[in-house]
Amino acid sequence: MLNVTENGEQLNYTTLEELNNLKVHQRMPIIVFLFILIPFGVIGNIVTILVYGLKYRPSTFRVYLLTLAIVDLLSCCIGIPVELADNLLPLVFYDEKLCKIGKFSGQILKIGSALIILLMAVCRYQKIRWPLSTNISTKLTRNMCIFTMFVAVFFSWPFLILQGTQYKHYDGGVIGYKCSTDSDVKHTIYPFVYTIVTFVLYMFVFFSLLILYTLIILNIRRHNKAEVTEHKINPRITKIMIAITVAFVVSYLPDCILDANSTFNKGDTIPNTPLVLGSLPLLARLYFVNNVVNPIIYYIGDKTFRKIIKQTCLRVSIVHRSGGVSSSNLSAMSDTYRTECHGHIESKHTKAVSNAQPTSPENSDTQL
Repeated sequence: MLNVTENGEQLNYTTLEELNNLKVHQRMPIIVFLFILIPFGVIGNIVTILVYGLKYRPSTFRVYLLTLAIVDLLSCCIGIPVELADNLLPLVFYDEKLCKIGKFSGQILKIGSALIILLMAVCRYQKIRWPLSTNISTKLTRNMCIFTMFVAVFFSWPFLILQGTQYKHYDGGVIGYKCSTDSDVKHTIYPFVYTIVTFVLYMFVFFSLLILYTLIILNIRRHNKAEVTEHKINPRITKIMIAITVAFVVSYLPDCILDANSTFNKGDTIPNTPLVLGSLPLLARLYFVNNVVNPIIYYIGDKTFRKIIKQTCLRVSIVHRSGGVSSSNLSAMSDTYRTECHGHIESKHTKAVSNAQPTSPENSDTQL
């Protein structure tokens, strides 16, 4: 018999599994939430990788978006499933290795995503502030993204020590196994120190993004007022990056606030009600939305991306309705598509030549 106090009321449970089922029921909102995120995130990020990887020319902007998409896809395949397992097995998570490796991997992806978004903002500011300076090469951009992920690993490695099996002891010698802060270090200063470090890191990222994009917007306005029409900065890429940043801040901030509250305020400062028990895990994992929402931002903000998706869906629909196509017909469709695209490009090129106006490097989609 397990005696557990819930909301000041003494409750009795026959088995650990029964108590585990109660915890699962309390966490049902977050379980449903994570179940929904996984397919949307996997499909959306795979589409993003295929479209930007195959249909766009090499550019620094493309490198950043592909890196983010890969990180988000890995998070949807590793980070979210581990969190889902944690919520489905709140007291019977017996595999400590899976817990450690899963939490460690998820932390790398979480911090890496934040640092890549910060890197994008820094490079964007450099491009806006000094538009005529030498452009950063795609090779250097890739190397910076790789270095950023190594920095994320550096900030995440303590998770291999801090995360693990936390034992919950109940009457009758029954022990619950929770994937959380390891029982060996739970009552030491190390979890507190690490929480402070990550909190400071995220606050640094948040305020840096705020400052950088404020400067970017001010520089764009000043540049567009000072320069002639043909040198005005194309705001499309900036708008997409601002949308990515806003989604990042909105999704990450609740987790940072909850971590700060649990770190600096000892004891139960939040009411232990069923509503709170169901909503707090949801808010604490809202940052996973950041791994799913970016393809939606690209679809709304990038008309080329949107056009490719629509054309692909249309072709798939035509093939499906016709009951399949032969290889020759498929080749003809592909040739027609390439001819249409080539004609469209030639038309744009002819128009540009006839206008005979110089363009700013910023107006090119191949630049950040």
